[in-house]
Amino acid sequence: MCGRFAAGHLTQSQMLAIMENFLYGEIRHGDPTVPATQGYHIRPSQQVNMIRYDDQGFELTTAAWQIADPRWSKKKVINSKIENVKWWHEYWDHGRRLIPALGYYEWHQDTEQPMFITVRRNTPVLFFAGFYLTKAGQHQCSILTRKPAHQIGKFHDRMPVILSPDEIQDWLTYTTKPEAAQKTLGVNWEGRFEFNDVKPLTKYSDGPEMIEPYEPPQATLEF
Repeated sequence: MCGRFAAGHLTQSQMLAIMENFLYGEIRHGDPTVPATQGYHIRPSQQVNMIRYDDQGFELTTAAWQIADPRWSKKKVINSKIENVKWWHEYWDHGRRLIPALGYYEWHQDTEQPMFITVRRNTPVLFFAGFYLTKAGQHQCSILTRKPAHQIGKFHDRMPVILSPDEIQDWLTYTTKPEAAQKTLGVNWEGRFEFNDVKPLTKYSDGPEMIEPYEPPQATLEF
């Protein structure tokens, strides 16, 4: 978890309009060298939309979904455990960000059957918390994860940290401290998760039908 997610097809203007409902202050539109990947099957290393906060305020830009920190040799990381504060200490202080999404994919244990997981909400997208690194003028990012809510714990032992609207501002502006984040960040969705089986994912999979409920065909019985 989380190795695939759905982003949809929101334009930069639509994304800015959505973010204005959660953030106090102007949001500038960055000018990324690489545009964000659109669609319903976002994979590691692809470019994704990212919202960050720096000394100039809030910015909507893009980042490659993987962090290759020089201190880790050649290891590339797509997910960051919220419990590992010491490992990510510099990012807690200088590298927080959001990734907008529609939801994410998980697989039933011991099977190849995927499912789509999201939450009931009043906004067109949800927001994953995470970290970013700027290297050679390009952004890289990861998704923050934590132990799962009870409702979806049977599917995997980790889940992305999905921020509620009242957590977004404090997370991005470094107001939320690591100790408080480990206890409360992204834990307010219990009872509001929605999930359903979906068609098998291939490298060519895309389109809104990917997140629609799907019943695998029954195996033929021979007598």
